[in-house]
Amino acid sequence: MEVLQRTYRKVSGDLIKKIKAEPGGEAISRCYQCGTCAASCIVHTYRKDFNPRLIIRKAVLGVENVLDSIEPWYCAVCYLCNERCPRDVKPATILMAIKNVAAKEGKIPPAFKVINENVLEIGRLFDIDEFTNFLREDLGLPAIESIDREEINKLISGTRFEKLKEGGKR
Repeated sequence: MEVLQRTYRKVSGDLIKKIKAEPGGEAISRCYQCGTCAASCIVHTYRKDFNPRLIIRKAVLGVENVLDSIEPWYCAVCYLCNERCPRDVKPATILMAIKNVAAKEGKIPPAFKVINENVLEIGRLFDIDEFTNFLREDLGLPAIESIDREEINKLISGTRFEKLKEGGKR
């Protein structure tokens, strides 16, 4: 443990408290690092730098840079690890709690900031232009019309989603 702490240097006892306060983060202390989550993880199969067991281990030790890392955001939320965990820890849910803590502290990867901006500005993940509608017409699909901004504003007004646009804390 001491070696891991020296390696990452930013160690905080408050991190695990923050994660436990998030929905789904309560079980983080029950994880005994068996590795079943990594063995059954589809993302880990293709990205060896993504290991749910190690991410949870860093969080348990209070390593703050787990919030700065892109690693938790790779989780595909397939819940395979949740189903196979022998201690019912629900690693995917814990990773979601870690991402929630990171988002509250304004530590969101740039790609997700772009997605947030697009949803706030145009109501979709990406803009639908005339060319896209032309291609849809060729495929026999109906054209996608623009979204009413007023409706989007109604949906967003009850959430903290708009504060993410500013990149600040929620």
